[in-house]
Amino acid sequence: MNRVLFPIVLLTILIAAGCQHASHHGQESGKTGALPAGNFGESISTEDAVPAGQLAGLFAGSDTVEVTLSGDIAASCKHSGCWMDMDMGNKEHLHVTFQDEKFTIPLDAAGKHAIAQGVAIRQLIPVETLRNYAREDGKSEEEVAMITEPVWSYEMVATGVLIEE
Repeated sequence: MNRVLFPIVLLTILIAAGCQHASHHGQESGKTGALPAGNFGESISTEDAVPAGQLAGLFAGSDTVEVTLSGDIAASCKHSGCWMDMDMGNKEHLHVTFQDEKFTIPLDAAGKHAIAQGVAIRQLIPVETLRNYAREDGKSEEEVAMITEPVWSYEMVATGVLIEE
């Protein structure tokens, strides 16, 4: 299972490190003291929201899909509120960034329920890339050899997020 989560965790770490240098445009909702719930970015419709755990089944012959997803926020950027990870179940997370950095979310958003609207993207990470990630993470050659199948990685660029009470 570690080999499945490793590329997602690595991507999250890289994006989190990059968010420290992100410029802040538009709404400054990520600052301490901001409302912990509400609509951030564009107003979104919650009527057609699909549970985040069903995302993998929505890609019909394409690697992108416009979607409204609901789920719990597993983690969020603690520096500026420029990303969040939505729980997909089965120890998988959907990494969500915000379109053109036009908005941020509160720094204490983790643990809240959210609905995000935007474009979801899936990417198949090849076995050799996964093995390279494992080597870079200091895994033994035995652990690296156990990686035998590619893994799908999921991301979303949201135009709006509704964080519920």
